Amino acid sequence: MKILQKFVSIVSILMFASAGIYFYSAYSEIGQLSDAGSQIQSMFFAASGVMFAPIGVWMLKNRLYSRAPYVVAMIISISLIALYVASRTTSLPVVGIQSDVGPVDIASKAIQSVIIVLSLLIMPYLKREQLSLAMRCESKF
Repeated sequence: MKILQKFVSIVSILMFASAGIYFYSAYSEIGQLSDAGSQIQSMFFAASGVMFAPIGVWMLKNRLYSRAPYVVAMIISISLIALYVASRTTSLPVVGIQSDVGPVDIASKAIQSVIIVLSLLIMPYLKREQLSLAMRCESKF
């Protein structure tokens, strides 16, 4: 189970890294607040950062007792990746179609992809760990 605990730590660190990237993106957008689209993007990046940081803490505190933080992290990561692809392929309201792809974009999507993969790898082991914990608790009584 040591490897599982390492995976949990890695996913948590990646959640904080993703939060940092989104805060950096929000900060970068503040200098370019020329229109409503830029303001909305800046708020969206800040809100995304705010979502990732507490989930990383939740994972660290939760450890192996619940799948919930991993499911939430996967849903948010998948949604953000899908929104990113949509923003590059379709004209979205307010921001239009984005044509720029930078290193920050690639880093954030790579981190989110790893979050998804590691969360999927952790999930089956969590079920076993929960059953093992339940059996240990029952044997005490």
